[in-house]
Amino acid sequence: MAKIAHALDWPLVEGVVSDLDGVVYRGKAAIQDAVETFQDWRAAGIPYCFVTNNSTHSAGDVVAKLNSFGLEITEDNVVTSAVTAAQLIRQSHPAGTRIYVIGAPSLKKAIADAELEITDENPAVVIMGLDREITHEKLRIAVDAVLKGAQLMGTNPDLLLPTPTGFEPGAGAILTAVATAARVKPIIVGKPEVHMIEAALSRLGTDRASTLMIGDQIPTDIQAGKRAGLCSVLVTTGVPPVNDPTLQAPDFVISSLKQIPSAR
Repeated sequence: MAKIAHALDWPLVEGVVSDLDGVVYRGKAAIQDAVETFQDWRAAGIPYCFVTNNSTHSAGDVVAKLNSFGLEITEDNVVTSAVTAAQLIRQSHPAGTRIYVIGAPSLKKAIADAELEITDENPAVVIMGLDREITHEKLRIAVDAVLKGAQLMGTNPDLLLPTPTGFEPGAGAILTAVATAARVKPIIVGKPEVHMIEAALSRLGTDRASTLMIGDQIPTDIQAGKRAGLCSVLVTTGVPPVNDPTLQAPDFVISSLKQIPSAR
């Protein structure tokens, strides 16, 4: 069970790893309490890094969006699932490997920048991210490739994403369709896996015991934080919490980042 957020319970906060959607903003709308909290952390010299499962935005896109909200950050403050996916593929595949990509231009760019060939002909890997122009034909090609031996990889398993007016299906929804049809278990790049968390920690240079992981989703953000050994904080400004006893509970549940003592 998560703790009640009393000031004396909190660890010393020397660094922050945070999700974006549902924490700092919902769709195009900033969550003002969160923006002000990160501004306070910056003024106090507390480093932070954003980790996003959303492969539809590049690090540059995230920087531009957060700068427009009044947060002064650079690409060093952002780890994306698209770039992390490309890096993971290159760890086990050489340049020129054939990759079938379902996703946004930012995911395709990350794959191309890693010297991988994007094609729908005999791919060795099918990588899937959020695709708001998904079609049955794209799903057919993916399923057929996986059944012929291609590795299935997903940028993230998020089934639901918050929007300014409600929610929309996430990348995990279409990934699940392909995985179910092909009867395989996909490799997951983003949260709840720790690949992006580890990358963020290496940039922050902070101790795990004094670094927070903040997110709005228990199945992804909180599980990643717990697996990485961070104090995990669920903020209830995004996707409604999932009541699943098989998942590790967050250390704290808050309704505003301003409830974190170091943010006051």
